[in-house]
Amino acid sequence: MKLYSRRSRTRWTARMFSTRNLTADLVQLADVPACLSTAGLDGSQYLAANDGYLRLIERVWPEIQHKDLLAAGSALSSAQRVRRQWMLETNGYYDAEPAEVRSATGRIIAVEISSQRVWCSGVACDLEYFMPLPPAKPLASASGFSDKASRKAFFTPRFSGSLKAMSVLNRPILIGRILSLAAEGAVLARQLAQQPDTSETLTAITERLSAYQVANRASPTRIGFDFSDLEYEQLEELLLQVAGDIWLLIVACDDRDIVEMLRCLVAKYTMPRPVVVNW
Repeated sequence: MKLYSRRSRTRWTARMFSTRNLTADLVQLADVPACLSTAGLDGSQYLAANDGYLRLIERVWPEIQHKDLLAAGSALSSAQRVRRQWMLETNGYYDAEPAEVRSATGRIIAVEISSQRVWCSGVACDLEYFMPLPPAKPLASASGFSDKASRKAFFTPRFSGSLKAMSVLNRPILIGRILSLAAEGAVLARQLAQQPDTSETLTAITERLSAYQVANRASPTRIGFDFSDLEYEQLEELLLQVAGDIWLLIVACDDRDIVEMLRCLVAKYTMPRPVVVNW
């Protein structure tokens, strides 16, 4: 049995009982999206984030851990952010300030932030709490699912196995991001399609997703999608429906460029059912 000296036990206890660890625990206990980062207008880094914050920005923790908020996280450089940082520097806090954060798929999300400047183990840090504001959706009452059942695809065995091994938090984040990319890809393919039949099919696919379209202020020429209101089972169902319709189009379309583009959207994680494609 390995014995530890009193000094090593004291050091271990000090690390566990540090102000940084205790503040990080506050972040995890918050019932709203929250994060802790080192202070500063430039070069600030994530120290902790709770599940609500990760869902808000569609990230998993290893993607942003100790990463810069501007370069790799959700923060946007703006006059609003400069003002909020000034209030932290002069007052030490601010409450319910309007702001915008960026999701992993590039969507800009309107929020209110309340923040407190704190000292964590000798380092100036910012403790931030977020209140997402509801996005304007053009067809908010629509279900997003077609009245007629789609020909669903199914996940490849490897991808399905990976999903089962993921945490309950990370699964919907991953599926939501994939669905957003597939939806945006279908919109782009519709814009590029030359053949009327192909364009009509892609229009039908994107119309099914119109209930989830939101303004993408990060890129005004690009259509964004927000699937955050859906439960995981709904996300998976909608993704497999969209992928199934795309696989059908891949088989029927004569435009090789569009086919290759659509294949890149779905082939990495889904495959058509045998009734869709006869090899």
